[in-house]
Formats: sequence, structure tokens, C-alpha cells
Amino acid sequence: MISAQAQPLTVDPESVVPLPQKLEMETPAADVPPVIARFQGAWIGTWHDDRHILVVERVSADGHAKVIFAQSDSAFYGMNREWWRDDAVIVDGALTMTGFRLFQYVFDGPDRLYMTATLKSGGVTSGTLVRADPARLAAGERPAEWPWPGERVWIPHLTVRTPDGSRPMKLEATYYPPMDAGPAPLAIFTHGSDVGLNQLRSWSFSTEAHWLRRNGFAVLALMRRGRGRSEGINGEEDFGRDHDGGLDDVSAGVAQAVEDLESAITYGRTLPGVKPGRVLLAGQSRGGFLAIHYAGLKPSDVMGVVNFSGGWYPYGPVTTPYYRNAGRGAADKVPQLWLYADNDRLYDEALIREYYQAFTAAGGRARFELIHGIPGDGHLLRLYVDRWRAVADEFLASLVRQGH
Repeated sequence: MISAQAQPLTVDPESVVPLPQKLEMETPAADVPPVIARFQGAWIGTWHDDRHILVVERVSADGHAKVIFAQSDSAFYGMNREWWRDDAVIVDGALTMTGFRLFQYVFDGPDRLYMTATLKSGGVTSGTLVRADPARLAAGERPAEWPWPGERVWIPHLTVRTPDGSRPMKLEATYYPPMDAGPAPLAIFTHGSDVGLNQLRSWSFSTEAHWLRRNGFAVLALMRRGRGRSEGINGEEDFGRDHDGGLDDVSAGVAQAVEDLESAITYGRTLPGVKPGRVLLAGQSRGGFLAIHYAGLKPSDVMGVVNFSGGWYPYGPVTTPYYRNAGRGAADKVPQLWLYADNDRLYDEALIREYYQAFTAAGGRARFELIHGIPGDGHLLRLYVDRWRAVADEFLASLVRQGH
């Protein structure tokens, strides 16, 4: 027998992105303007943090293009891996595909595309792709490490070390430098909770990061311990229970999350492009709760809070006191924007209002927006950018005006 390199018998199904056996690549004709011709070629990266390939096989002088769209499996979104050929148009520096979704790609650097996908429902997700070799992709080659929307960085934990004690545990994060020259204030965005293997999914929050960058911030998207590629064990579900099995204590998990966020703030202040001083805290679900809670603990470190559907666990008797304490601690020193939907499947309107009442009665200051008509589950409000962006832009501008 000739020697052969052993191959794994199984692979991660979400690492597979199919393509047709042959790519019909065509060099742009001489009359194709450069602003159109530069889209031609193969592009590889992400869409909503899953693997994605775009191949622009042909472009014409009038802006029409022939493309291949390919994507991986996604357990989180319930999507199967597939590819298809489609038509696209290139107008005003954007390549656009229409259909059951609207895909738009614009240049975000010489060989880098930023893409946004708008669903029929109005939800928006995004991703980043970089130029690749079409021949190698057609031959089946795929990168071991797929391009990511920002710069992956590793945060040394301030309090937790590896089991052998040799070094600090590391937390994964994605850094987005400010768009303009010069230092910018830091915004930290962090995630909610997940179950099972979905806890190993990294979140880039590229849509939210681009929004914050356009508003003058540098952005650090944090994965807390045991989440994504962060080291350690996720202990946020280590709830205290009474003799009947009822929930009576969430303090251990909250304390761990506070330690993780504090490590991110300390590290983030050392990054190039970050302005010294107070930081903006933002987050989804449990991440929104954490932003509110941290601002109550250390108001002098926080310039403001943007809370998307924030909550730690939908049980008022145990969690409402945290909002009361946060309001007492932050008082009127930390402006906050709370964004909720009235059809949130985890946090119903009565519980949301209970949280807000407890916070403000204790002295907290927050602009509260309860948004109606979000399709499906209102807990995913952050995906419906057009429903909250105007209010959120105004809030961020007010922070600047007030010198926070």
C-alpha cells in the first residue's frame, strides 16, 4: 500500500460550504468600469457569523452580474448548506441581489466586502468577506480559519487563572477600531444566554458594531467565559434552588459575568484607537441586564447603557431586586436607553414594566422604549434596525452633547 495521510472520518457540518463543480469565471471586458470590475472574483467569509462564499463569475458594463451564493449549515438559524446561481446588479458601489432576502455587498477596504442581508420581515444581519482564489475554492480548498468581521483578540482575565495556575484564563472578543482617525471612546457589546452546543458559537455583533462605529466609537464585542472560544466554564446557570426546586438565587452567575466584563473594560482601554475614560456598555438579553447591573456597581466607569431586551432570567421575585439596586447605584449619573418589544417571548410586558418601575423608583434614569409589531419573537428586537436606530442615534448624540 502507498502511504496516505489519515483524514478525519467526521467533520463539523457547519464548516462545509458547497460550490458547483465548475466555476464559470470570465475576465471583465475592457469597457467595464473599474468600480464594477473590482467585484469580479471569489469572496469568502461570514454571514450572520456562519460561513459564506460569494463568487462573482461575470460582470458587464451596465452593472449586471452573474453570481454564486453559497452558505454553510447553521443549527442556530435552522439553515441547510446550499449554493445557487443568481443575477445581481452593481449600482452606486453596491452589489445587490434581490429575492426572498435582499443581499447587499459594499467595499470596506481594497479586498474586503461588508454585506447586509435584509429579510422579508425587516430583520437585518451582516457579515464580512475577503478576496479568495476561485480555482482553489473550486478544487475544494477551504481555510482552516475563516475570515471574521473584526480583529479577534484575547483578553487576559483579571481574577481567574487556568487550572494549573500558569496564566490568566483568556476571553475571546472582536475588536473594531474607530472609523475616523484619532482615539474614540470604547463601547463594549456582549451577548445573551444559549443552551447546549450553541454556547460554543462566537458572536461578532458586526451589525451593532458598525452602527456604534458610525456614531464615533471603537467597539469590543465580548464572549464571556465558556462561551464561543473563551476559556473556562459557563457558570451563569448555576442557580440557587430551594427545597421545592424553585429559583431563589442567581448571584453566582451574575458575579462571574461582572468579573468577565470588568476584564474586558480593563483590556479594552489598552487597545489602539481607544480614548481613555468612561465606556459605553451595550448588550442583548443577559448582556443588556449586565450593562445595567455593572453601571449600578461602578457608575464612574460608565458613560451610558444601551439595553436590548435585557434580562437575566424571567422570574421577577429573584431578578427585580437587581434593577432596584442598579437604579440606586447609577442614579442620574449614567444615562440609559432601554429597548424592548411588547411580544418578547422571554420577558412579557408586565415583567419589563416591573423592572423599569423598580429601576426608576430607586433613582435610576433611563429612556424606556416599548416597541410594537416586531415580527415573530420580540426578544430579537436588535435585528430590526430600522425600528430602533433613530432613537438610539439620538441617545448616543445626547451623550456626546452632555460630555459623557
